[in-house]
Amino acid sequence: MLKRKLQQQSAAMDEIKPKATTLPGAINSELFAQPFWMRFYEIECMLNKQLATLERPTSIKCTYNPVEYAASLHCAYLRRYLNGQKRVMFIGMNPGPNGMGQTGVPFGNVRTVRDIMQLTGEVLQPPEVHHKRPIAGLNCRTEEPSGVRLWELFKHLADGSLDTFSQQCFVYNFCPLAFFDEAGHNITPSELKGEFKRQIRDMCLDALDKLLNLVQPQIVVAVGDYVHTALKKSSFFGQSSVSIVRLAHPSPRSLNNTNWAEKATLFLQQHNLIKFMRNQA
Repeated sequence: MLKRKLQQQSAAMDEIKPKATTLPGAINSELFAQPFWMRFYEIECMLNKQLATLERPTSIKCTYNPVEYAASLHCAYLRRYLNGQKRVMFIGMNPGPNGMGQTGVPFGNVRTVRDIMQLTGEVLQPPEVHHKRPIAGLNCRTEEPSGVRLWELFKHLADGSLDTFSQQCFVYNFCPLAFFDEAGHNITPSELKGEFKRQIRDMCLDALDKLLNLVQPQIVVAVGDYVHTALKKSSFFGQSSVSIVRLAHPSPRSLNNTNWAEKATLFLQQHNLIKFMRNQA
């Protein structure tokens, strides 16, 4: 299984890797040719290799990693929206079954990824597929409610443009894995148990510290309690100039969350974040 994962990842990397250009009188170096988003992706790939060594508990039937099997779409997202350092990073928990699990894009419900972001790319299959959790990629007909809520609000607050939003902001997920039990129920990282839960948190946090040091955000918005708690252990926030705030998760599973967009807008106003979303800071 691990061999197959690494083969998929290597094939995707070969497909998206830019060709180095040789200029007269210049030293041809892959280091100089490597774009910012690819430096980010290489850290993700190192995390994927670590996560693949873990032995999952018997309560988890299948584990999906869309950063691997949807690498083409995931990298299209990075290539378009991560061209350099950002002032604000929004960090969610992990892939939703019908969002990033299908598209490789954080909170990436199909309509947003296909029609608004206009991203394209091949989506392969996880090494092991739960029969109740099929992967259809951009052909998935079920929308991820959290993704619909989050991206529609961010687009609205950025004056209708995710390109404007991405000038200073970036959306990401703490953990690249989705977990399913025998019945196909979605098990979030906060619902994992014991040593496996700690291993997932620690590996993902170590990788996130590296990513944060690359992106250098001034403000990190933890989307939900799990991420906010995990980030309290991050070494990145030892810098006095960096702040972390908690935004309620958009999932309908959360209690009293029917008017999430209104509450989130008020939160973003109170923390003076909308100016970054509109590229006006």
